[in-house]
Amino acid sequence: MDPAALVEAIVEEVACPICMTFLREPVSIDCGHSFCHSCLSGLWEVPGESQNWGYTCPLCRAPVQPRNLRPNWQLANVVEKVHLLGLHPGMGLKGDVCELHGEQLKMFCKEDGLIICETCSQSSEHEAHSVVPMEDVTWEYKWKLHEALEHLRKEQDEAWKLEVDERKRTANWKIQVEIRKQSITWEFEKYRRLLKKKQPPGRQLEVEAAAALASLEQEEGETMQKLEQNHNELIQQRQALWKMIAELEERSQRPIHWMLQGIEEVLNRSKSWSLQRPETISLELKTDCRVLGLREILKTYAADVRLDPDTAYSRLVVSEDRKCVHYGDTKQNLPDNPERFYRYNIVLGSQCISSGRHYWEVEVGDRIIVKISDPSCTFVPFSGMKEGRLWISPAVAFLPHLRASIFRAVPLFLRTSADSLSHLERKVPMPVVGSGPQ
Repeated sequence: MDPAALVEAIVEEVACPICMTFLREPVSIDCGHSFCHSCLSGLWEVPGESQNWGYTCPLCRAPVQPRNLRPNWQLANVVEKVHLLGLHPGMGLKGDVCELHGEQLKMFCKEDGLIICETCSQSSEHEAHSVVPMEDVTWEYKWKLHEALEHLRKEQDEAWKLEVDERKRTANWKIQVEIRKQSITWEFEKYRRLLKKKQPPGRQLEVEAAAALASLEQEEGETMQKLEQNHNELIQQRQALWKMIAELEERSQRPIHWMLQGIEEVLNRSKSWSLQRPETISLELKTDCRVLGLREILKTYAADVRLDPDTAYSRLVVSEDRKCVHYGDTKQNLPDNPERFYRYNIVLGSQCISSGRHYWEVEVGDRIIVKISDPSCTFVPFSGMKEGRLWISPAVAFLPHLRASIFRAVPLFLRTSADSLSHLERKVPMPVVGSGPQ
C-alpha cells in the first residue's frame, strides 16, 4: 500500500464515526466499536427522561448496555500521537499544495466552495467564477458556520422536545390501555353476577369478554407499532443532527485551509435541514365493553316509575299518565300541599323502592337533573327565605348555596349506547327523585 494512503487510512481509523473528527475521550461498547464519550451520550440520553426503548450501536445496530461503556486509553494515546503529526481525518497528506499544479492553495472559489491555487483560478473551469484570496472570506464563512450551527441547535432542541412528548404520550396511553383491560374484566364479572340472579349466564359472557380483550390487545399492538415507528424516526433525525452539529463545530476550529474546503456543500446541507414531525396518531381507545342483548336482560328488572304531581313545583307540568314532566310558561294554580316544592323545580317519584335490583330509563332534554334520595329526607321550613320549604336529609349538612347537598346521591347504571351500561350495586330503600330545568 502507498505510504500516504496507509497513513491516511490510519488517520481515518482514529476518527469518531459519529462526528467524523478525532476521537475525544474514546469509549468502547459491547460490540467492540469506539466513539467519543460525548457523542455516544448525546445519542443515547434524553435529559430528565428514563430510557425505555433500549440501546443500539450507531454503526452495527447491535444491542448494547450503557453500563458496559469502557474508556479506551490505548486508543486515546494513538489519537494523541496522530494529532501531533498535524494530520486530520479527511485531509490526507497533501497539505495545502495543489495536486494538479504543485502550487500553494490560497484562493477560494465561492461557486464551488473549493480551495484552489492561482493557476486553477485562471483555468476555464473557474475563470467565470468569483475567486478571492482565502483571507478575504475567513470571517464571512465563520459567521455562516455560526448561523448554521444556531439553526441546527434549534432543530436539535425541538427534536428533544418531540421525543420527550412522544414518550410521555406513549406512557400515558399504556396506562389507559391497562385501565381499559381492567375495566372490561370488571364489567363482565359484574354482569355475570347480575345475570346469575335471573338465569345461568353460561359461557357467552366469557366468550364476549375474551373477544373484547383480544380486540383491545390487537388495537394496542397496532398503535404501539406506529408509536415505535415515530420514536425510531425521531432517533434517526436526532442522530443526524448530532453528527452535523459536531461536524460544523469541528470545522469552525480547523485552520482556514481546511475550514473552507467543501464548505458550501456543508452549509447548504445544514440550512436545508428541517425536522420532520412524527405522524399524529390517535390514542383514543376504540375497544369498549359491549354485552350483546344486555338491555333486554336488564328489562327483566324494569320498575314502573311514575311521578307524584302533589310534590311538583308549580311551573312543572306532569302528564296524565304521570310518566312525563316539562317546564311550563307560567305558574299553575295548584293545591297547597305540605309536600310540594315551592322554591325549586323538583318533582318526586310516587313509589318507594325498598330493596333488590331495579331498572328504568329516563329520557331527558336540556338542563335536567335526575337524582335518587334516601327516604330519611324530611320536609322542613327554611328560615330566612320567603315561602321557604325544602326536603333535607339529616345525614347531609345543608348549605343554602349548594343545591346538590339537598339529596344524597347513590350509584346508578348510566347507559350511553344500547349495550353499554355502568354500575348498579345499591340495594338500600330509596324514593325516586327528579328535577325540572335548573
